[in-house]
Amino acid sequence: MLFLNRQACARNKIAPHYYYPGWWEGGPMNLMMVNLDKWNSLPKNYQAILYQAGQTASNWVMAKYDQANPPALKKLLAGGTKLHAFSPEIMQASYKAAMELYGEISNENANFKKVYKSLTDFANDSYQWYQVAEMGFDSFMVRNRLMG
Repeated sequence: MLFLNRQACARNKIAPHYYYPGWWEGGPMNLMMVNLDKWNSLPKNYQAILYQAGQTASNWVMAKYDQANPPALKKLLAGGTKLHAFSPEIMQASYKAAMELYGEISNENANFKKVYKSLTDFANDSYQWYQVAEMGFDSFMVRNRLMG
């Protein structure tokens, strides 16, 4: 996340280059882990409260992420920060290294393997939809900037 604070003006002097995309973090994510036995022992209304609190926190962070980062990036650029896209070679090497690591961990940890497979199955099933709906809309909107 980019959110800037009072030290924003000094950031471009300390780190004057901003590389993107943040391939390791496509967006904000919140996790809450609870021992399953403890969770199951909670009254249903407490479970519902915790579930809703998690949903609210996740929605708030995503909204804050989308609201705060555009002006934060503008501040960095106004302060002289230079934008640089990671090269396709760096992106591919980073992806390859991550996939190798996930493969190693999957071979050693059955729980990780199960969760990782579920996550990758979901992501792979979702990419076509995102390409059609989200990427298509975002590309259109970038080309046709809103007039105010």
